[in-house]
Amino acid sequence: MSNILIALGGNLGAVRDSFDTACDMLSQTCHIISKSKLYTTPAIGPLVDGKPQPDYLNAVMHVVSTLAPYDLLQELHRIEAVHDRKRKEHWGSRTLDLDLLDYENVISDTPTLMLPHPHIQDRLFVLLPLADIDPNWTHPKLGTNVQTMIEALTQKGQPL
Repeated sequence: MSNILIALGGNLGAVRDSFDTACDMLSQTCHIISKSKLYTTPAIGPLVDGKPQPDYLNAVMHVVSTLAPYDLLQELHRIEAVHDRKRKEHWGSRTLDLDLLDYENVISDTPTLMLPHPHIQDRLFVLLPLADIDPNWTHPKLGTNVQTMIEALTQKGQPL
């Protein structure tokens, strides 16, 4: 069994319900160890009809699974599709976003699988929930722990 970190996000529709059903679906192939509390965060994506996107709901969960990294990524995409996830624009609004953050500290830089997720260190909306469930997690490429990454972003004035 491999230790895996997955981020959940969404800002369209009944996001809490989407998180619940996504977790139910994921539990068919993974055992959920823990989930962070939910965070409400401002959208960083493009305007929609000249207006800011709705706020996002974000969380992180720790799971274990025997699925290989690419197979798990495919399962996450399948669950997003069931929740009507549309990939129309970069950082656009979405019903459900499931990001594979870390898979047993594997490092992969292929076009189809980037591990750890390439933007963990840049996103408080990922780091804060990650600190809830694994405050000692260390980025396998950067060698930096969660708290240090949070402090770096808050010193830069990044809002949550």
